[in-house]
Amino acid sequence: MWFKVFLCIFSIQSVQLAIDERLKDDFFHIYKNAAIQTRDIQNEPVTEDKVTFFLYTNENRKSAIQIDKEDLSHFRNASSHVVFLIHGWTNSRESQWLEDMKDAFLIRDKDNLVVIVDWKDPANQLYYVSSINTYDVSKFIANLLVDLYKNYGVDKGKFLLVGHSLGGQICGFTGKLFRKNTLETLPRVIALDPAGPLFTTRPDEKRLNKNDADVVEVIHTDGGTFGFQESCGTIDFFVNGGSSQPGCKRIDLADLVGSFQDPLMCDHQRAYAYFTEAVLNPNNLLAQRCSSWAQYKINYCDEETVPMGDLSTNATGNFYLDTNKEKPYSKKITSGFNLSRLISG
Repeated sequence: MWFKVFLCIFSIQSVQLAIDERLKDDFFHIYKNAAIQTRDIQNEPVTEDKVTFFLYTNENRKSAIQIDKEDLSHFRNASSHVVFLIHGWTNSRESQWLEDMKDAFLIRDKDNLVVIVDWKDPANQLYYVSSINTYDVSKFIANLLVDLYKNYGVDKGKFLLVGHSLGGQICGFTGKLFRKNTLETLPRVIALDPAGPLFTTRPDEKRLNKNDADVVEVIHTDGGTFGFQESCGTIDFFVNGGSSQPGCKRIDLADLVGSFQDPLMCDHQRAYAYFTEAVLNPNNLLAQRCSSWAQYKINYCDEETVPMGDLSTNATGNFYLDTNKEKPYSKKITSGFNLSRLISG
């Protein structure tokens, strides 16, 4: 299966490289119409019942409460974060990373409310159909946020959206729709290696971008393959350079079968593994503001550092860090020989 997935994504990426910046709008509308037609033929519209929400607190950490949108009293006057976790393509709420991250947020703050968003049916379509489905899924999430904000006394400053891959793009669309419906901006969304294929060819306003929340935090781990390669947030973390992660087996053309037995998605999946660790250990995965990965490797960077687990930072720019190849991923940053300090001094 993953070999076919790889070939599909590779073909999409090859097409993207040929798309001139001036043609992005035209290309977007062509593929959008094709995806919608495919969805109509398959009779798989994205309806409200296909986007469900499951609430966890420290009182019901192991047994979710499926949210009834007619009764949102569980959220009334929430005192801490209301965290929405959103999976990506071919995933569902049963995905282990969601369980791990949910527990991490509940451990970090006993008063957190964690909502896992399950959009498994729209997510399990052909990729180019699922990528279009993200906008419809976002409408239902945004509607819930607006209802909580306007009718149940939830401070919008308590909302935190975290999404992986297509879920990262959903965070952006949800931010756009929340602003459209309230004329206000969400405080923070966190995109974990947001999907790249068929999004790099879109105009900025039709994908995740830095205007979707007050703080748009992006963690890059598989840029140029399954993830978005370029900066697209207010703060972008490029882990190990943002495209290739230590401990993930490389595809060996001489041993395709063996290579693909090691998950093809390893680099892409590391985004949520790193962030889960950062939630549990907020100060450990320390990143440094820098102009590039090459400059980071020779310690030719700014003094400014931000830990990936800081959920209140307003820092902006591109930040770099490296990790261990297995858990725990965090490395202590050594002072090293700072050329920028030498030059400025």
